[in-house]
Amino acid sequence: MKQGWLLPAVAISACLSGRATLPLQPAEQVEAPPEPAAEVEEPSPAEADLAELPPPLPPPDLAAPPAPPPAGAGVADPLDLLWGHRLELSAQGEPLITIGLMGGQREIAFRPRGPGRIALRGGSVVEVPAGVRLVVRVHDVRPARFAWSAVIAEEGSAGQNARARKGAIEALGVAARLRVTGAVYGIGGRVVDTRREQLAVEGDGSEAAARAAVEALRARGLVASLDQEVVERPAGTLELLGPGGAPLGVADTALTLEVEADSGFLVEGVENGLGAARAREDRSYKGRLLVTLDAGGGLTAVHGVPLEELLRGIVPSEMPASAPLEALKAQAVTARSNVMAQVGLRHLADPFMLCAEVHCQAYRGDGARTARTDEAVLATRGEALFGSDDRRLVDGVYSAMCGGYGEDNDTVWGEAPSPRLRGRPDLPPEEARRWAGGLAREPTLRAFLAAARGAYCRLPPARRDRFRWERRLDSSRLQELGEALGVGRIEALRVTSRGVSGRARTLRVEGERGTVELSPELRIRRALGDLPSAMFVIDREGSSLVLRGGGWGHGVGLCQWGAVGRAMTGQGYQEILRAYFAGAEVAKVY
Repeated sequence: MKQGWLLPAVAISACLSGRATLPLQPAEQVEAPPEPAAEVEEPSPAEADLAELPPPLPPPDLAAPPAPPPAGAGVADPLDLLWGHRLELSAQGEPLITIGLMGGQREIAFRPRGPGRIALRGGSVVEVPAGVRLVVRVHDVRPARFAWSAVIAEEGSAGQNARARKGAIEALGVAARLRVTGAVYGIGGRVVDTRREQLAVEGDGSEAAARAAVEALRARGLVASLDQEVVERPAGTLELLGPGGAPLGVADTALTLEVEADSGFLVEGVENGLGAARAREDRSYKGRLLVTLDAGGGLTAVHGVPLEELLRGIVPSEMPASAPLEALKAQAVTARSNVMAQVGLRHLADPFMLCAEVHCQAYRGDGARTARTDEAVLATRGEALFGSDDRRLVDGVYSAMCGGYGEDNDTVWGEAPSPRLRGRPDLPPEEARRWAGGLAREPTLRAFLAAARGAYCRLPPARRDRFRWERRLDSSRLQELGEALGVGRIEALRVTSRGVSGRARTLRVEGERGTVELSPELRIRRALGDLPSAMFVIDREGSSLVLRGGGWGHGVGLCQWGAVGRAMTGQGYQEILRAYFAGAEVAKVY
């Protein structure tokens, strides 16, 4: 196997499709599996200040850093790497990942932290000294072209449900066909299959026709979303400028920075945060920097990084570094499994595999690293979750706080049920037995919300107001939310079906001017003002509706604060993982 992760010969898998699914109603991180299309952008424990915890320890000098990507001549076309969405491995068998740091920019400024070489696609190689400020600008841009279609269903790799639904859909007079996304690759003697099937409606490829098809399908009671396939990549001329704006060269659509001794680089003004709270800060990274164009023709900074180095930035961004070491190890294994499971499934309309936001997994680069989280990553190097019977990779999804009861993946994302992602009580054995039948009946859910005192995610330092919460919707708020749904002032809310944890699967909203039924759970949460979770009951108090609920996030997979609580009671990371991923085992694959 050749070294150099930009060489096609290193690729051991390929994305089976170049499509991206864009739901009409944005869907839910990292917490989320593919494609719970856009996951809820909810805070992780580290970001949400869920508890008053001691500050992280200083950055380490003792943890041995992963080997840098091999630097070599003969770099292949970087656009094939960026848009191929395929997994490649280092000479040591470690996955190499591309992370979108920010996009849609007019210019991108960066500084190498050691002597570096910049390969200009279609041009020369520019040698640059350490610390020099470099700027990339773009002109003569041609955005990407897309083919659009309406997607009816997305199922797991077995695909039996999608095939069965194809016949049912065609019986309605709708021409549909199966499409496949995802990848198959081998690692550590195991075969990882992330393929998924989509049921798509044929059309003329235009966005207008696809949107009309989506509306027609929804009118028939079907859940439909838009699907776009990149049929022509974006292009433009990148101009590299040195100090004082001195021109250093031009590149055709992409350039690549490699820094000697993997000293890393700093990118200025990286966007972070959510919504209106977005801010900018300078961030440092190790690995490669690629600058290219996104589908809209804006400049995009992409970090090319080995998976273990990536995890050193992800784990402290997702869990407080002061958490017990066994909880941090559980987070590391879960995050590693999640990254491996996303290959070929996310950001198919972007020039990278994953983003640096909670939609994939929060990633802040070198600035997030701490000694304790590095120790957790190093102690679990190469370990991932697999089914103990079928040896299939487990998608390591997680949320901040399950509220004492986990949820099934199919309830939250409407995909094929996973035997590893089954909701169950997150309680000590004796208390768990009381609730083993689930919380789908509202009286049982009400009783649970008032009890479940022994839940692991309730133990200090977790915040009690995240474990149980209340939202009051007064008359003006009911008017506002109802207008957004097109039904006028909301008069009643009724949960018409619930998952095993009591989380709402479907919600009937009755307004002055009409009625609408909402699903899945993320759409419900957003429609009601970004609720912390869909585990709630509804009471009327005068002219207001009061929602009383529990948990923070979708509740599928690892409960992060539950992992902290379990570790505090003496459980090791493998025991913690078995509690949240039914029938799973930890296996070392590199």
